[in-house]
Amino acid sequence: MQNIQLRDGRSIPQVGFGTAAIGEMHQDDGYVKDTILKAIDAGYRHIDTASFYGNERSVGQAIAESRLQREQFFITTKVWDTQQGYQSTFKAMDESLERLQMDYVDLYLVHWPYPEKTRPTWQAMEKLHAEGIAKSLGLSNFRKQDIQQLFEIAEIKPVYNQIELHPYLTQKPLVEYCESKGIAVSCWSPLGSGSWSDVKAEDKPVAEKVINDMAEKYEVSTGQIILKWDIQQGRIVIPKSESEKHIAANLALDGFTLTDDELNAIDALNKDLCFGGDPDNAWQENLERPVP
Repeated sequence: MQNIQLRDGRSIPQVGFGTAAIGEMHQDDGYVKDTILKAIDAGYRHIDTASFYGNERSVGQAIAESRLQREQFFITTKVWDTQQGYQSTFKAMDESLERLQMDYVDLYLVHWPYPEKTRPTWQAMEKLHAEGIAKSLGLSNFRKQDIQQLFEIAEIKPVYNQIELHPYLTQKPLVEYCESKGIAVSCWSPLGSGSWSDVKAEDKPVAEKVINDMAEKYEVSTGQIILKWDIQQGRIVIPKSESEKHIAANLALDGFTLTDDELNAIDALNKDLCFGGDPDNAWQENLERPVP
């Protein structure tokens, strides 16, 4: 499994395991834990969760039961909009660590831009970083203007931005901006909407003929083609799956290489189609959705 070096010098596995809505959103039980254990058994060491997902306990239990050392994992969690602010961010981290049964996380993210809370939230995160509780600091769903706002006040610059990115939403200007600032780009919902959405299979990028033709050529799945498109362009991916077959396939990306023409053909599928929340106003709705 390939690693990427973040700007702060720390290393992150390029393929992570997404945990949003395993089973259902906010589900936190034996099924969730067992699914994460399947991913660990398949070789995943980068696990992405969030306080809002409501499953940090299951993540922590799976890691404890794996019998592997904590240092072998790269664990990401996030501060939700209702938790943003200076003192409340410390409380959010305390609660996340208690649920995870850990004394630090590898990467702590601001889950969504909430502009009026950016300064106090980031200042609290910088203190958590100084104390070794958050080893790296990053963002999720931040637009260019949000990053510019943060850069005006940040003593520690973010090393990572996790955004919705798939063949129907390539976000090229934002990707180029992040890369120009030394911010690694990570893709949530990399295959184009997950089980949490009501998007029909035929309306997802995996149904595109150009992607299916590549999958047939390389004798891999359509999902593997899309993940490889990201990997070859230096992006981090955090696909979620609940079946052992797909969990393993999403990690098995070394046996083929897409040509430049094929990468460009997938780029050309862009429709600026957003399946998830809109960063322009998501925080307003998120304030009505507390951490479970």
